[in-house]
Parts: sequence; C-alpha cells; structure tokens
Amino acid sequence: MITATETKVPKLLTALPGPKAKEVVERDGKFMSPSFTRDYPLVAKSGRGAMVEDVDGNTFLDFAAGIAVCSTGHCHPKVVAAIQKQAAELIHMSGTDFYYESLPLLAERLGKTVPGGEAKKVFFTNSGTEAIEGAVKLARYATKRDKMIAFYGCFHGRTMGSLSLTA
Repeated sequence: MITATETKVPKLLTALPGPKAKEVVERDGKFMSPSFTRDYPLVAKSGRGAMVEDVDGNTFLDFAAGIAVCSTGHCHPKVVAAIQKQAAELIHMSGTDFYYESLPLLAERLGKTVPGGEAKKVFFTNSGTEAIEGAVKLARYATKRDKMIAFYGCFHGRTMGSLSLTA
C-alpha cells in the first residue's frame, strides 16, 4: 500500500511496448478474438492505487480506473480483504439459483442512495452489457416505445442488443 510519505510516479524502464509486452501482444493476436478494443499495447501485471505496472516493469498512472471499476484504486486493502473473506465463505453468488442474505441487504442500501420517496427495486447484473440490456427492456416496457437514442463514440457491450446502441 502507498503511504503518505511515498510518492508513486510513472516510470519508464523500456521503450514501449517493452520486449515482454511485445511477446504477449503477439501471442494475443495469434490466439485471441480481435473483438477487444485496446488502443495501446500496455500489458498490465499488477496495480496499486492509481498506478499500474506492466510486464516489463514500466509504471503508468491509470487514468481510467481499470475500466471505471476501480474507483478505490487497484488492490485497495479493504477491497482485497472483503474479496478474500467472501471467497473463503462462498465463491459463487448468482442470485438466480439461491437466496443470499447479503443481496437484499445490499439492494436496500443501494435503494437508499437513489433520490425520490417511492419504493425501489434493484437488479444485479454480471456485466455492463447485462445492465444495458436490462435498461433497454425496462425503458421499452415503461414507455411502450421501441426506439432508442445512441451517440457516436459510445460503447454499450458485446451482445446484439447492446451492440445496436454502439456506434
């Protein structure tokens, strides 16, 4: 963990991409689907706070917070501890097969953060794509309309419904 007296700054040890990163990018091109949209050849190895280190030891400031999912920073000690605790108790939670004590508690807490006095219901998803699909279904049901507005430069996911909103 980064302390108050320690300052982490980006540091480049190799030309970019470094030799190990080049190998990974080449292997990725050979065996992975080209559907992922990666604009730069950073091969992440580890992260702490807002810093990400690549396989060649170069350190970068992660302005994207992962893909906007690391708002507490990479490997925040409290988040790591919570994940370890949960994995030791029950590693799979879906909400579709069983009831879980923690899901309605979290749903209640989330509902309280939303403005308005009416009752709230929460829908948990596995991905942003599922969230978009659920939002599209809800909007169509609630408005009785079948048209959506999307913008150029947007990304909503990889399913057909979410892709239909992606320019």
